[in-house]
Amino acid sequence: MSNKDTQTKKKVAKKLSERYLRNAGEYYLNRFPASSDHFVKVMTRKIDRSCKDHPDQDRQKWVDHLKTEVVPYFQKIGFLNDALYANALFESLRKRGLSKMMIISKMSQKSVPSHLIDEVLSQDFNDKDAVINFAKKKKIGRYNPHGYATPKDRHRDLGKLARAGFSYDIAMSVFD
Repeated sequence: MSNKDTQTKKKVAKKLSERYLRNAGEYYLNRFPASSDHFVKVMTRKIDRSCKDHPDQDRQKWVDHLKTEVVPYFQKIGFLNDALYANALFESLRKRGLSKMMIISKMSQKSVPSHLIDEVLSQDFNDKDAVINFAKKKKIGRYNPHGYATPKDRHRDLGKLARAGFSYDIAMSVFD
């Protein structure tokens, strides 16, 4: 067998078993925090890959097993806790200086339930504090140590704030 043949061989996914799903889930959760829904999506992709390589397996049986056995098991031992995950993700995004709109978007992408998003956003949070945080990190507006040579530079920084999800009025407060 030549070197070229070994490079093109496709790796075959393992056959599914209860033990394999738990070990794969534990390995994933040790590396990445996740909400329960996001964890189900990730593990379902793993099940799909295995069922594609081993057509004799019943995909729906394993997906149901994942939802009824594996997820509750990890919730019981504390590896999956949506409320803690939502709070930690919110704090991380808030410290990055993201707007309320961007935080909602990012948390939705991570499959955080909407009632938990509403709950964490009901805490003491406003976009004015977030825009100041963002401006300090990116050195925008009054936090730019070099000032603005041209109106184009100011316009570019205003664009950064807009892409970060801040309204025009809140973005302009950084320049005043």
